[in-house]
Amino acid sequence: MSITSMNCNDSQEKCDSAGKASAVWTYNATAILLKLYENKLEMLETPKKKTRIWNAISESLKDYNIEMSSDQVRWKIYALTKRYKQCLDTGLHMKFKYFKEMDNIYAQYNVDCDTFNIGEFMHKRKDFKQPYCKDTLKSRTESKAMIELRKIRLASRLESERTQSKINLEKQWLEYLERQEQNKLMQDELFERNLKLKEENLELRRQEIEMKESIELRKLEIKEKKDEEFLMIEKEKCEMLKQIFASRVL
Repeated sequence: MSITSMNCNDSQEKCDSAGKASAVWTYNATAILLKLYENKLEMLETPKKKTRIWNAISESLKDYNIEMSSDQVRWKIYALTKRYKQCLDTGLHMKFKYFKEMDNIYAQYNVDCDTFNIGEFMHKRKDFKQPYCKDTLKSRTESKAMIELRKIRLASRLESERTQSKINLEKQWLEYLERQEQNKLMQDELFERNLKLKEENLELRRQEIEMKESIELRKLEIKEKKDEEFLMIEKEKCEMLKQIFASRVL
């Protein structure tokens, strides 16, 4: 493929599928397509088995008022993948406006090169038979460097994610310990409060008993006093009766 053809406007790129009607993809539509493609890959256990996601992407595009069939979606992804691979081989990734999005997808998922057709394979075989030149060797070196860079970036991202995951786990553990400590303090405070309430209830009960005992004792004293007064009155009556009887006898 010539450099001129690589510089064509992707917003007007057409994806043909065995003589079917072509579809015009705008820049926004293509950007949405790649985002949906990446989201659907996250849902799959094996990103290489992408057959079932074309219908899902086609349906999701309708939410953005974009009408594309599953075949049109599939061949657009194939075309973008082909262009991405060519940019890796030539090192002209700056000419491909969707290179960053495609590179992010390839860096995250093990997406293989299943989008190349037989014609492209034969073209590569033909190029392989041609003698090496300085530009070809340079482009292949840049391609290897690009692949190594992607591997390093992916390893760095994975390490960063593992580190962040470890930090999150430690943070969650510390939060759990803090919650446990707070619960323990609350339980201790509740226990002390209940104990204090029981002690107060016991004190009130003791005071109530003492008050009842004091009242009963006072009642008993009053009763004894009344009894003593009654006895004195009776004794006085007896003395008076004795005097009356004695006076009558005389």
